[in-house]
Amino acid sequence: MIRYAASAQGAPRGKGVADVTTGNHRPAAGRVPVVPSMRSARPVRPEPSWGRVLLTTVELWASRRLRHPAFLRRLVLAMVAIAAVTAAGLQLTGVFSVSASAPRVVRPSVSERPAPPPSAVWLGPAAVAQSAAVAWITSQVSDTAVIGCYPAMCASLEAQGVSASRLVPLGSGMTGVLKTDVIATLPGAVGTDSTLVDQYAPALIASFGAGSSRIEVRAVARTGAAAYQSALRSDLAARKSAAAQLLKNPRLKFTAADAAQLRAGVVDSRLLATLAALSTQFTLRVTAFADSAPGGPQLFREVTVAADGGRTSSATLAGALAMVNAQESPYRPAHTAIVQPGTGRAALTIEFASPSPLGLLSMVLTADVQPDQR
Repeated sequence: MIRYAASAQGAPRGKGVADVTTGNHRPAAGRVPVVPSMRSARPVRPEPSWGRVLLTTVELWASRRLRHPAFLRRLVLAMVAIAAVTAAGLQLTGVFSVSASAPRVVRPSVSERPAPPPSAVWLGPAAVAQSAAVAWITSQVSDTAVIGCYPAMCASLEAQGVSASRLVPLGSGMTGVLKTDVIATLPGAVGTDSTLVDQYAPALIASFGAGSSRIEVRAVARTGAAAYQSALRSDLAARKSAAAQLLKNPRLKFTAADAAQLRAGVVDSRLLATLAALSTQFTLRVTAFADSAPGGPQLFREVTVAADGGRTSSATLAGALAMVNAQESPYRPAHTAIVQPGTGRAALTIEFASPSPLGLLSMVLTADVQPDQR
C-alpha cells in the first residue's frame, strides 16, 4: 500500500519521498506518494549513571511501603548521598575504575618476572671464596701447572677455560695429589685434614675466604715437607744475596721501599735474574714491585721499570721488552707490556706466573755489568 503526503509547492522532496507515475496508481493532484523506507538506527542512549539507577530503585521500593511523600523524598536523598560517598571511596581504593578508558595495569606472574642480575643474587661465603679462587688461579697460576681440585672447583676451572688435561680430581685422603703441581683445597678441609695438607702441599701460595669457607691454593712438594722447608730456607738466603748484588749495580735504581723489599728477600728469584740480565744492556729505574698473592706469604712476582738516561725512553723499553720475551722457561714471563702509569712516563711491566720455583739461585747471582754501548 502506498501512502500519500501533502507537499508544499516548490518544497524539496525529503528523504524517502518519490513520485510514482508508473502502474495503476497515480497520485492525486497536489499529493505525492511516500515510499516507506528503513528507519535509521536510533542513537544509543548513554547508560544511566550508577546514582540514577540507585535513586530509581529506592524510590520504587519506598513508594510501595511508605505513605508520606515528604518523608519518602528525604529518605531517598539521604540514601543517595550515602551511596555517593561510598562510590567515591571505592574509586579511590581502586575497586571501581575511575574511567572506562583508563589503562589497566597488569602485573606479571612470578614466572614471567625477569630474573635479577647476577650482582643482585646473594652468594654464600663458600661460593664467594670459590669464585675468587677460580678467578685468581685462571689468571695467575702457570698455564703449564697441573692443578689438583675437588669436583666443584674442577668444574668451575674448566668452565673458565682451564684445559681438562691440566685438572686432577682429588679423592678422599687427597689421592692423586702427587700428580699435581698446585692444589686448591676443599672449603674447610684444611682445618679437618691439616696433616695431609701439610705433608703433601706444605707451601701456601694464596687463600680466599675464612673459617669453614676458606680455600687455600698450595704448591705440592713431591719430595716431602721436610725437603721442601730446607729448599725454601736456601732459596730465601739466595734471594737476599742476589738482592744485595743488585742494589750495588749502577745501572739499576731503586726507591727506598723497593730496596727494603729486596733486602727482605720477598722478590721472586726470576725477577732478580731478569733485572740482572737487563742491566747488562740497559740502565733502568725500578718504580715498583707488585702482585703478591692474596692471603699468602709476601712474594712479589711483578716489577715495573722505566728508562733512566742513555737512549731514548721508547727505544730502551722496546729493547728490554724484546729481550725478556726471548727468554726460555723458567725465565720467560707470563705477561709483559709497555704501559703509561700515573707518572705519565712510559714503563715496562714484567710478571711471572705462580708458583715461584725454588733453587734457581742456588749459586750467588752475579750481574755481569758491561760498559754502556752508547
